Amino acid sequence: MLNWDFYKPTELEKRINAHYSSIGIESPKDLREELIASLLDIKLRYEDAPSLSYEKGNYRCIVIDNTLPADEQRKHFFHELGHLFRGHSGDQSRFPDLFKDLLEEQAEHFAKYAMMPFNMIQALPLPEFERDFPYIIASEFRVPLSLAMERWDQIKRRISAGRWEQTCIERERSRYRKADPANWCDDAKKMFRLAIDGKMRKGQGVIIR
Repeated sequence: MLNWDFYKPTELEKRINAHYSSIGIESPKDLREELIASLLDIKLRYEDAPSLSYEKGNYRCIVIDNTLPADEQRKHFFHELGHLFRGHSGDQSRFPDLFKDLLEEQAEHFAKYAMMPFNMIQALPLPEFERDFPYIIASEFRVPLSLAMERWDQIKRRISAGRWEQTCIERERSRYRKADPANWCDDAKKMFRLAIDGKMRKGQGVIIR
């Protein structure tokens, strides 16, 4: 049984969710390219040309390659939106290859979170069998099944990591509770006092830190 509480959104996810909330994007049906572009005052064009994003001053534009399949166009839109969201302005063709790779990776991370926000996934009804959940994600968010499965695997890994972290925290708390004399049983306290008395009689003294 999944425990959503163990999932910890990244700072990027938190920023995306806050931005969506500020413009009224609250459910999968709101994640429409034209609507988002309109709410963010971004000029959206579909052309027989490579997808790209452009920003100069207050003018922002996204061009999507209209020769691509619909689901690829959708992926390209959120990828290019990621470039604008993260401030990747300028002529990237002049950037070093490693830096361009970094910008592309950042835009891909953004697209995955922006297309399938965790808070919206969490609100979906859980199917009888967990293995069917990626199909629901793919259908609700209109993304390829492969991308939905990738996001679902990521979420499960985060939940597992959060559960393990909580287990470690509880284990450490338990160790400190057991080490605190205030939590000892009466017999343990008596034995401890007897040990101290014995050392004092021998003139050794006791230092308690």
